[in-house]
Amino acid sequence: MQNCVIITGHNRGLGRALAEYYLTQEIRVVGLSRHGWDNPPERLLQYVIDFADAEALATLVQSASWQNNLENKNEVILINNAGIVEPNALAGQQDYDAIIKAITVNITAPLLLTNAVIAAAAKADIRIAHISSGAGRHAISGWSVYGATKAALDQHAAVVAAENHPRVRIASIAPGVVDTNMQQNIRSANAEKFPLVHNFINLKAKNQLQNAEDTAYQVATMIAAEDYGQQTQRDVRE
Repeated sequence: MQNCVIITGHNRGLGRALAEYYLTQEIRVVGLSRHGWDNPPERLLQYVIDFADAEALATLVQSASWQNNLENKNEVILINNAGIVEPNALAGQQDYDAIIKAITVNITAPLLLTNAVIAAAAKADIRIAHISSGAGRHAISGWSVYGATKAALDQHAAVVAAENHPRVRIASIAPGVVDTNMQQNIRSANAEKFPLVHNFINLKAKNQLQNAEDTAYQVATMIAAEDYGQQTQRDVRE
């Protein structure tokens, strides 16, 4: 059986932990990030790409190289993990370029990749996971952009599931509060623009952040389950 796991943002944080997990299972991993691993193992194929450049990503997923990755596969897993939390700011105080970038990275890129995988791997069993967030399901002051982008992924998963594509299962998974570089960015936010910054500082100080490796295992276990896709909104803490 030939399997392939595609992971965005595979170079650090949860994405790296996911890539390392699947590599230990001797599964071929295709990683997409702005920066690749140094001395990658043989089973890791890397594409260096900026998800803020939608045209570059569209070109990649239509290339012969990309199409070859998905040919003759029994199972393809796509994990849309890459994302950015900025702007951490109240509406009216958000940087315009940051809004555009967040929408492109958090929504456009996952939708392009999902469309490309379903189109190119038509003969494979396909499992797709959007890495979402509780911020897309609960209103958090200062995260109108981040929350909206994650809510969009939840809805996208629900609609793709409703389309009843043969051999396609999809869900949007909230991973909890994981100790990654994203959390560092949140803790450095301006308290006047992002009033809840102290909550995240306290989570780190009290050692209440989740471990990336443990969370990766939980996400991978969810994706592998027989009932995956029956619920399109999931949470590792459920």
